Amino acid sequence: METDQLVLSTKWQGDFVFSAVGQGGHTLTMDAHHGVGNDLGLLPMQALLGSLAGCIGMDVIMILRSKKNEIRSLEIVTEGEKRRLPPKEFQSIVVTFFVEGNIEAAKVIHAIEVSAEKYCPVAHSLKADVSYRLKLNGEEVRMD
Repeated sequence: METDQLVLSTKWQGDFVFSAVGQGGHTLTMDAHHGVGNDLGLLPMQALLGSLAGCIGMDVIMILRSKKNEIRSLEIVTEGEKRRLPPKEFQSIVVTFFVEGNIEAAKVIHAIEVSAEKYCPVAHSLKADVSYRLKLNGEEVRMD
């Protein structure tokens, strides 16, 4: 299987603030909600919803433009329903598209479906296996 590795460095800035820096140098600031943190950035779960919207949105624009459709505006609202008890993961996510333009609904629906089913790596990554490693004071520690 062919793969490309993306690396993101996320560093603690104090209190509950974390700053993530991507390979291109772009940053994302995250913080805990007010009362726990200082509300200086997105909650990590908000960042996840934003990543999903951005990924699908880029695909939808690319697909619609490639077929010469006239799209004037696109807004994507992502709503995540979280479980109340820890780990408080998303149980469902609803993605709503607000589109303006001289375009048929069927073409927009097709673009959304193709993105979600075939192209958007964020949507597919929500199903990924995750593993954890620990390096403590420069030494790798086994996690069983």
